Amino acid sequence: MHNKAFGGKNKVRIGIIGPTEREIMPFVNKIDSRETIRHAKIDFYSGKFENVDVVAAFSGVCKVNAAIATQIMIDRFDVTHIILTGVAGALDESLQIGDTVIANEIAYHDVAREILTEYHPWMEDIYFKSDMKMLNDASLIAGSLNLKNKCFIGRIITGEAFITENERYKLIQDFEPLCVDMESAGVAHVCYANNVPFLVIRSISDFANEDGPESFENNIGNVSFNSLHIVEELIKKYA
Repeated sequence: MHNKAFGGKNKVRIGIIGPTEREIMPFVNKIDSRETIRHAKIDFYSGKFENVDVVAAFSGVCKVNAAIATQIMIDRFDVTHIILTGVAGALDESLQIGDTVIANEIAYHDVAREILTEYHPWMEDIYFKSDMKMLNDASLIAGSLNLKNKCFIGRIITGEAFITENERYKLIQDFEPLCVDMESAGVAHVCYANNVPFLVIRSISDFANEDGPESFENNIGNVSFNSLHIVEELIKKYA
């Protein structure tokens, strides 16, 4: 039921998740014929964007909240694809504030590797792979938009807390990621278990160090528009 082709003729309904209001509400405000339905203390906004059926949610921060929103979208709204948008902390030195990362794969950095491979969902390795069609389309879109900031494709890792400088270097050594956030692996995990195509697009708000929380607060409102711009153009391909 959920393996419908991206950009094909089959009916699609896209779920778009943002952890905070500033990351998702600019998109919600563009949804036509919007209805608000509340499940599990989360508001879901259902309607159309550019004549495409969409459901958007402000999930709340952390991987469990994002996972709850994702499963509800799949079960209650029958979404066929999921996109997570918002901001992240840079780990790769190439990244600057305002740049955008489109994830090709995602991993938890605070979950023991054998948890995912020896128990449900019995993965071959620890990395959740993004849907290749969505990834390729988003990459082409990013290249065509003449963005003010750069766009990168690579690995995102997820954990529950802002990280220290010492933790930062260990994560780089262990995972070689582009950036880190608190939600992506939770969304990817649920999508993997339900066989729902997904993509994560996040813009850089901070450098994932001791100054991260302050930089996050200062930049989230502006840089989240960069990832949303790509998300909106990607959704239009369903029309």
